[in-house]
Amino acid sequence: MKLDSNIAAVVTGGASGLGEATARHLSAQGASVVLGARRHERIQSLASELTRDGGKAIAITTDVTDREQVKRLVDAAVKTYGRVDVMINNAGLMPQSPLERLKIDEWDQMIDVNIKGGAVTASPRRCRT
Repeated sequence: MKLDSNIAAVVTGGASGLGEATARHLSAQGASVVLGARRHERIQSLASELTRDGGKAIAITTDVTDREQVKRLVDAAVKTYGRVDVMINNAGLMPQSPLERLKIDEWDQMIDVNIKGGAVTASPRRCRT
């Protein structure tokens, strides 16, 4: 099924894995894609590839734990495509060590990205105020 070519989709965690695959799929279906991730080179390369293949895509370096960066991501989508129709909160990470090793900083980062970051990106209007 092809999407309406006016659909604007924001994908966090778009630098690799499921986020990259989702961005590729949405673009192939006709959506304009706004990629947000910490690894700028990767999302910029993907945005260039999607555009080269006939799609519309931009890359905005975004750390979802930073409300101002999420606001900038949403603002860029609205400025470029007029609105946000789809928001995919895909940014996430998982510590590679057992809890008993007490790498608390890694667990704090996981909570900040996976839980708090998801809450911020799920409510773009709230982060814009």
